[in-house]
Amino acid sequence: MGQFKRSLHRVVAHRGASADAPENTLAALSLAIDHGAGSVEVDAMISSDGVAYLHHDDGLERCTNGTGYLCAASSSELDTLDASNDNPQFRGEPLPRLDRAIDLLISHGIGLNLEIKPTPGLEKETAAAVVNCLKSTWPTTLPLVLSSFSKEALFEAKALWPDAPRALITCAIPEQWQEELIALQCQNLHMAAPLLETQSAKEIKQAGYGLYCYTVNDLAQAKELIAMGVDGVFTDKPKMIGAGLKT
Repeated sequence: MGQFKRSLHRVVAHRGASADAPENTLAALSLAIDHGAGSVEVDAMISSDGVAYLHHDDGLERCTNGTGYLCAASSSELDTLDASNDNPQFRGEPLPRLDRAIDLLISHGIGLNLEIKPTPGLEKETAAAVVNCLKSTWPTTLPLVLSSFSKEALFEAKALWPDAPRALITCAIPEQWQEELIALQCQNLHMAAPLLETQSAKEIKQAGYGLYCYTVNDLAQAKELIAMGVDGVFTDKPKMIGAGLKT
Protein backbone atom coordinates (compact mmCIF):
# COMPACT_ATOMS: atom_id res chain seq x y z
CA MET A 1 0.00 0.00 0.00
CA GLY A 2 1.25 3.47 -0.87
CA GLN A 3 1.45 6.46 1.41
CA PHE A 4 -1.74 8.48 1.92
CA LYS A 5 -1.64 12.22 1.32
CA ARG A 6 -2.12 14.07 4.61
CA SER A 7 -2.22 17.46 2.84
CA LEU A 8 -5.78 18.52 2.19
CA HIS A 9 -6.54 21.27 -0.27
CA ARG A 10 -6.20 24.89 0.79
CA VAL A 11 -9.99 25.22 0.84
CA VAL A 12 -11.89 22.38 2.53
CA ALA A 13 -15.69 22.39 2.26
CA HIS A 14 -16.96 22.19 5.85
CA ARG A 15 -19.73 19.56 6.03
CA GLY A 16 -19.94 20.09 2.29
CA ALA A 17 -21.13 23.40 0.85
CA SER A 18 -23.13 23.82 4.04
CA ALA A 19 -23.96 27.49 3.60
CA ASP A 20 -26.08 26.56 0.56
CA ALA A 21 -27.23 22.99 1.21
CA PRO A 22 -28.09 20.92 4.30
CA GLU A 23 -24.88 20.04 6.11
CA ASN A 24 -23.39 16.54 5.96
CA THR A 25 -25.65 15.43 3.10
CA LEU A 26 -24.91 14.08 -0.36
CA ALA A 27 -26.48 17.27 -1.71
CA ALA A 28 -23.98 19.40 0.23
CA LEU A 29 -21.08 17.27 -0.98
CA SER A 30 -22.26 17.40 -4.59
CA LEU A 31 -22.65 21.17 -4.40
CA ALA A 32 -19.15 21.51 -2.91
CA ILE A 33 -17.81 19.52 -5.85
CA ASP A 34 -19.74 21.77 -8.27
CA HIS A 35 -18.25 24.79 -6.48
CA GLY A 36 -14.71 23.57 -7.12
CA ALA A 37 -13.77 22.15 -3.71
CA GLY A 38 -10.87 19.71 -3.91
CA SER A 39 -11.41 18.40 -0.37
CA VAL A 40 -14.41 18.15 1.92
CA GLU A 41 -14.89 17.67 5.66
CA VAL A 42 -17.68 15.54 7.11
CA ASP A 43 -18.61 14.20 10.53
CA ALA A 44 -19.33 10.53 11.22
CA MET A 45 -21.38 8.91 13.99
CA ILE A 46 -22.81 5.41 14.38
CA SER A 47 -26.27 3.91 14.66
CA SER A 48 -27.32 1.45 17.36
CA ASP A 49 -26.30 -1.39 15.02
CA GLY A 50 -22.89 0.12 14.26
CA VAL A 51 -23.47 1.70 10.84
CA ALA A 52 -21.60 4.96 10.18
CA TYR A 53 -23.64 7.99 9.11
CA LEU A 54 -22.77 11.57 8.25
CA HIS A 55 -24.04 13.67 11.16
CA HIS A 56 -22.64 16.20 13.60
CA ASP A 57 -24.89 16.32 16.68
CA ASP A 58 -25.58 13.59 19.20
CA GLY A 59 -29.27 14.35 18.75
CA LEU A 60 -31.24 14.16 15.51
CA GLU A 61 -33.49 17.17 16.01
CA ARG A 62 -31.44 20.04 14.52
CA CYS A 63 -30.65 18.50 11.14
CA THR A 64 -33.34 15.88 10.55
CA ASN A 65 -37.01 15.18 11.21
CA GLY A 66 -35.99 12.54 13.73
CA THR A 67 -35.81 12.76 17.51
CA GLY A 68 -33.52 11.36 20.18
CA TYR A 69 -29.93 10.23 19.98
CA LEU A 70 -28.63 9.05 16.62
CA CYS A 71 -26.74 6.25 18.36
CA ALA A 72 -30.02 4.94 19.82
CA ALA A 73 -31.65 4.51 16.40
CA SER A 74 -31.10 1.55 14.08
CA SER A 75 -29.84 1.96 10.54
CA SER A 76 -33.24 0.94 9.19
CA GLU A 77 -34.80 3.78 11.19
CA LEU A 78 -32.16 6.32 10.20
CA ASP A 79 -32.53 5.45 6.51
CA THR A 80 -36.12 6.78 6.61
CA LEU A 81 -35.23 10.25 7.91
CA ASP A 82 -35.36 13.54 6.03
CA ALA A 83 -32.09 15.48 6.49
CA SER A 84 -33.16 18.60 4.59
CA ASN A 85 -33.23 20.64 7.81
CA ASP A 86 -36.59 22.12 6.74
CA ASN A 87 -35.10 23.51 3.52
CA PRO A 88 -37.86 23.05 0.91
CA GLN A 89 -35.33 23.02 -1.92
CA PHE A 90 -33.86 19.80 -0.51
CA ARG A 91 -36.98 18.16 0.91
CA GLY A 92 -36.56 14.38 1.10
CA GLU A 93 -32.75 14.54 1.27
CA PRO A 94 -31.69 11.39 3.14
CA LEU A 95 -29.41 11.09 6.11
CA PRO A 96 -26.46 9.56 4.27
CA ARG A 97 -24.54 6.47 5.21
CA LEU A 98 -20.80 7.07 5.20
CA ASP A 99 -20.19 4.45 2.53
CA ARG A 100 -22.43 6.34 0.07
CA ALA A 101 -20.50 9.56 0.70
CA ILE A 102 -17.22 7.75 0.17
CA ASP A 103 -18.41 6.38 -3.18
CA LEU A 104 -19.42 9.88 -4.29
CA LEU A 105 -16.11 11.46 -3.32
CA ILE A 106 -13.97 8.75 -4.88
CA SER A 107 -15.92 8.94 -8.13
CA HIS A 108 -15.08 12.66 -8.38
CA GLY A 109 -11.50 12.46 -7.08
CA ILE A 110 -12.19 14.56 -3.95
CA GLY A 111 -10.02 14.57 -0.83
CA LEU A 112 -11.58 13.80 2.56
CA ASN A 113 -11.21 14.99 6.11
CA LEU A 114 -13.33 12.58 8.12
CA GLU A 115 -14.05 13.82 11.62
CA ILE A 116 -14.75 10.92 13.96
CA LYS A 117 -17.56 12.39 16.06
CA PRO A 118 -18.42 9.80 18.69
CA THR A 119 -21.22 10.10 21.18
CA PRO A 120 -19.35 9.92 24.52
CA GLY A 121 -18.85 6.28 25.43
CA LEU A 122 -18.76 5.11 21.80
CA GLU A 123 -15.29 6.34 20.89
CA LYS A 124 -13.78 2.98 19.95
CA GLU A 125 -16.88 1.71 18.17
CA THR A 126 -17.21 4.87 16.09
CA ALA A 127 -13.55 4.85 15.09
CA ALA A 128 -13.82 1.19 14.11
CA ALA A 129 -16.89 1.81 11.95
CA VAL A 130 -15.16 4.68 10.15
CA VAL A 131 -12.02 2.65 9.53
CA ASN A 132 -14.03 -0.31 8.28
CA CYS A 133 -15.78 1.92 5.73
CA LEU A 134 -12.61 3.53 4.43
CA LYS A 135 -9.80 1.04 4.77
CA SER A 136 -10.59 -1.24 1.84
CA THR A 137 -11.80 1.46 -0.54
CA TRP A 138 -10.04 4.80 -0.12
CA PRO A 139 -7.32 5.26 -2.78
CA THR A 140 -3.89 6.48 -1.75
CA THR A 141 -4.01 8.93 -4.66
CA LEU A 142 -6.55 11.07 -2.81
CA PRO A 143 -5.93 13.13 0.34
CA LEU A 144 -7.26 11.58 3.53
CA VAL A 145 -7.18 12.72 7.15
CA LEU A 146 -8.99 11.13 10.11
CA SER A 147 -9.56 13.83 12.71
CA SER A 148 -11.25 14.09 16.09
CA PHE A 149 -11.51 16.02 19.32
CA SER A 150 -11.55 12.60 20.97
CA LYS A 151 -8.10 11.28 21.80
CA GLU A 152 -9.57 7.86 22.51
CA ALA A 153 -11.06 7.74 19.01
CA LEU A 154 -7.73 8.78 17.49
CA PHE A 155 -5.85 6.13 19.45
CA GLU A 156 -8.30 3.50 18.21
CA ALA A 157 -7.99 4.73 14.61
CA LYS A 158 -4.21 4.55 14.94
CA ALA A 159 -4.36 0.99 16.25
CA LEU A 160 -6.73 -0.18 13.52
CA TRP A 161 -5.23 1.73 10.59
CA PRO A 162 -1.81 3.20 11.35
CA ASP A 163 -1.23 4.18 7.70
CA ALA A 164 -4.10 6.68 7.65
CA PRO A 165 -3.03 10.27 8.52
CA ARG A 166 -4.63 11.71 11.65
CA ALA A 167 -5.33 15.15 13.07
CA LEU A 168 -6.10 16.33 16.58
CA ILE A 169 -8.88 18.93 16.66
CA THR A 170 -8.74 21.60 19.36
CA CYS A 171 -10.25 24.99 19.98
CA ALA A 172 -7.22 26.76 21.42
CA ILE A 173 -3.77 25.22 21.04
CA PRO A 174 -2.95 23.04 24.07
CA GLU A 175 0.12 24.04 26.06
CA GLN A 176 1.62 20.60 25.45
CA TRP A 177 0.45 20.43 21.83
CA GLN A 178 3.59 18.77 20.46
CA GLU A 179 3.63 16.08 23.12
CA GLU A 180 -0.02 15.31 22.36
CA LEU A 181 0.57 15.10 18.61
CA ILE A 182 3.54 12.81 19.13
CA ALA A 183 1.62 10.53 21.49
CA LEU A 184 -1.26 10.25 19.01
CA GLN A 185 1.12 10.11 16.03
CA CYS A 186 -0.91 12.83 14.37
CA GLN A 187 0.34 14.60 11.27
CA ASN A 188 -1.97 17.63 11.50
CA LEU A 189 -3.45 20.03 14.03
CA HIS A 190 -6.88 21.52 13.33
CA MET A 191 -8.01 24.47 15.45
CA ALA A 192 -10.42 27.40 15.77
CA ALA A 193 -9.33 30.21 13.48
CA PRO A 194 -9.86 33.15 15.90
CA LEU A 195 -7.54 31.57 18.49
CA LEU A 196 -4.46 31.19 16.28
CA GLU A 197 -1.51 33.52 16.86
CA THR A 198 1.33 34.12 14.43
CA GLN A 199 4.05 32.72 16.70
CA SER A 200 2.09 29.53 17.37
CA ALA A 201 1.50 29.01 13.66
CA LYS A 202 5.22 29.44 13.03
CA GLU A 203 6.15 26.91 15.73
CA ILE A 204 3.68 24.29 14.48
CA LYS A 205 4.84 24.61 10.89
CA GLN A 206 8.52 24.56 11.87
CA ALA A 207 7.86 21.31 13.73
CA GLY A 208 6.63 19.78 10.48
CA TYR A 209 2.88 19.53 11.14
CA GLY A 210 -0.01 20.41 8.89
CA LEU A 211 -2.11 23.28 10.27
CA TYR A 212 -5.76 23.88 9.32
CA CYS A 213 -8.30 26.29 10.81
CA TYR A 214 -12.09 26.22 11.15
CA THR A 215 -14.65 27.65 10.35
CA VAL A 216 -13.61 30.46 8.02
CA ASN A 217 -16.35 32.18 6.01
CA ASP A 218 -14.69 35.58 5.69
CA LEU A 219 -12.24 36.05 2.82
CA ALA A 220 -10.07 38.59 4.62
CA GLN A 221 -9.67 36.19 7.54
CA ALA A 222 -8.82 33.35 5.17
CA LYS A 223 -6.11 35.42 3.49
CA GLU A 224 -4.69 36.46 6.86
CA LEU A 225 -4.49 32.84 8.01
CA ILE A 226 -2.77 31.71 4.81
CA ALA A 227 -0.27 34.55 5.23
CA MET A 228 0.43 33.24 8.75
CA GLY A 229 1.42 29.88 7.28
CA VAL A 230 -1.82 27.93 7.70
CA ASP A 231 -2.08 25.13 5.15
CA GLY A 232 -5.82 25.45 4.64
CA VAL A 233 -9.18 26.50 6.01
CA PHE A 234 -12.50 24.75 6.57
CA THR A 235 -15.34 26.84 5.18
CA ASP A 236 -19.10 26.63 4.67
CA LYS A 237 -18.58 28.74 1.52
CA PRO A 238 -16.02 26.91 -0.62
CA LYS A 239 -16.98 28.72 -3.83
CA MET A 240 -16.42 32.22 -2.44
CA ILE A 241 -13.35 31.42 -0.35
CA GLY A 242 -11.83 29.30 -3.11
CA ALA A 243 -12.25 32.04 -5.71
CA GLY A 244 -10.81 34.65 -3.36
CA LEU A 245 -7.71 32.67 -2.45
CA LYS A 246 -6.83 32.15 -6.11
CA THR A 247 -6.27 35.86 -6.55
